[in-house]
Amino acid sequence: MDYARGVPVDHRAQVAQVVADDVAIWSAGVELVLEELAEGDLLPARVYMCGGGSHLPEVGAVLRSEQFWKRLPFSRRPEVIVMSPDQVERIKDGTNLLVDQQDVTPLGLAYQAIELQTNEDPLDVALRRVLRAMKM
Repeated sequence: MDYARGVPVDHRAQVAQVVADDVAIWSAGVELVLEELAEGDLLPARVYMCGGGSHLPEVGAVLRSEQFWKRLPFSRRPEVIVMSPDQVERIKDGTNLLVDQQDVTPLGLAYQAIELQTNEDPLDVALRRVLRAMKM
């Protein structure tokens, strides 16, 4: 996380190499998913990203690359938006502890738990416990 935030870390070059290898696999996966999602049509020109890895410099480099977007089913290069917790509209963090792009995922899970609360599936029960612990 410190590396993604630009905070100095030990062995930065080694971390960068490991991350670069993972980002290469990530970008290939993104290409495959977007091509399948498009089903031959063009996709909207907006991509939302969240999670701790969304600020990795290597991810940013891929997303700034014209070569990456040229291969994908967009009519024009999409706007890439790194989400923050305040952009999750239907659920708010009453604790004010969720402040970073990595915190969007727990908010999304909390939203899903609320939407699915009518079911008594064990996963739903566990997600509700997480919500209560987060005091939402």
